[in-house]
Amino acid sequence: METNNSTRHREGMTAIGDTSQSLLEDTSDSDKDHSRDGIETCTYCSQRWILAYMGLWLGLMVYILSTNMSIAVVCMSKSGNDSKHRQYVGEKEPGLNVSKSEYIAYIAAKNISTDNSGCQENDEGSYQYSQSAEFDWDKKTQSFILSVYFYGYLPSQIPAGWLASRFGGRRVVGIGMTLSCILTLLTPVFARTSLYLLIAARILQGLCNGVSFPSFCGMVGLWALPNERSRFLALGWFGTTVGLLFGFSTSGVLCTHGFDNGWGSIFYVHGTFGVLFVICWWYFVYSTPSEHPRLSKEENKLLSTNFASQIKKDSVPWKKIFTYVPIYIVHIAHFCHSLTWYMLLTCLPQFVEEVLKLNIQSNGFYSCLPSITVMIGTAFSGISTDYLRSHSQLSITSIRKIYLITGFLGVAVFIITPGFLSCHQRDIAILCICLCTLFDAVAVSGGYVPNFVDIAPRYASITFGISNTLAPVTGIISPVVVAEITKNETIEEWRTVFYISAAVAVFGAIVYGLFSNDEVVEWGDIRVDTELEPEPNVDTEYATKVEKETKSIIV
Repeated sequence: METNNSTRHREGMTAIGDTSQSLLEDTSDSDKDHSRDGIETCTYCSQRWILAYMGLWLGLMVYILSTNMSIAVVCMSKSGNDSKHRQYVGEKEPGLNVSKSEYIAYIAAKNISTDNSGCQENDEGSYQYSQSAEFDWDKKTQSFILSVYFYGYLPSQIPAGWLASRFGGRRVVGIGMTLSCILTLLTPVFARTSLYLLIAARILQGLCNGVSFPSFCGMVGLWALPNERSRFLALGWFGTTVGLLFGFSTSGVLCTHGFDNGWGSIFYVHGTFGVLFVICWWYFVYSTPSEHPRLSKEENKLLSTNFASQIKKDSVPWKKIFTYVPIYIVHIAHFCHSLTWYMLLTCLPQFVEEVLKLNIQSNGFYSCLPSITVMIGTAFSGISTDYLRSHSQLSITSIRKIYLITGFLGVAVFIITPGFLSCHQRDIAILCICLCTLFDAVAVSGGYVPNFVDIAPRYASITFGISNTLAPVTGIISPVVVAEITKNETIEEWRTVFYISAAVAVFGAIVYGLFSNDEVVEWGDIRVDTELEPEPNVDTEYATKVEKETKSIIV
């Protein structure tokens, strides 16, 4: 079956030619190609690419609305404003579930270290705090306000995938983001009314934001051509990093110079920006091509060549989803990536500060570098994987293996290296952090994330939702492991942590390299819908008439 699907895919690619060009190519050349083929005159202004751009904005908004509290809570709280208590409130007790964004917040805000080794500490600058804090929240309360967001986020993943497959990603994301923006705008009111009301709003906001990525993943399966999927998903992940940088930078400025005691303006400004997104989302985005009122004839012809004209919303094949082994391989890759990512962002900044005595966060340029390399790796892998799929003879399975194995092995190498550096080699440690995040982005955008759309585009929202429920559990595991191993903060203990992280990455690369199969499965394909009744036409009516006449003659 997989061989037949692969053959069908190659035939489809031959039929449409070079429909989607690399983002790096000149768009005028791309337009000429499409005009020559008589299929499409403008690729990057098409409705499906508008969905991709909205996906970037979606990733940006989700991370802005989820991470702004990391800065705002410090501005809101009276406790912790003196220099001895400027540690990031996200530096939580073991056992609390935290996200990638909060770990990067840890990188961006932690500002204390001690020096007992003779290496001179680098502790330039200080974190700015609002002088108009209103609440007497201790660090435990602040930490809880941040962590309860994930009490809503994690349970939302699988239901979001099912809702998107049943009612369409446009509605699920639109409703979720509308509610999230309303909650953001009302956060100052909730905080000043009751702490419990604020906590309830944070849980609900996690639930609303959590539906976004499974739904968008499913929409990519219904809109993007096979050789566009990596770029569509890469744009969404690129948006999360931009949102992270934008959210933290604007929150810091508004906290100090904004209105309504500074911290209130964070939620008003970000919430208003979110409302603008919601308006654009409802206007520009539709769940499927058949629902879009402004889809051009050329694009409709192009999409109908690759996808079924209608997608039947039948019952979800849960048994097939949970018994198809290659999907489990993707889950394992996702889990290994999440564990190494959390270990990376927990381990290396702490190690550099505790052992090498370098406070990365005291230098704004240093603190931005890991995010910049994530964006570079995401853009490179998204563009290059789609290019290879269009212009090489490599199968999609081979392409995904190349990128994931390269990314995981790169992370393994550069996460171990700092364990053998001295405090006089700090710049090399910073380089290792950047290379780790670069290779990690390659494994994500070119490796396992597009697999959900590759294998079962019709149910990509569900398979991604399942995986994104399991993988963040590593946020509970990693801080416990690091805290338990590095009790004495010696370099030997840190090397053990690095070895474990590297071993997890290598294990993920081996399992994926040996057992992954990313060809589309029949029950998850949307190119041909065999369950839909064929539309009547002259040929079928004629054949039916001949068949009846033949039977009457025989009788």
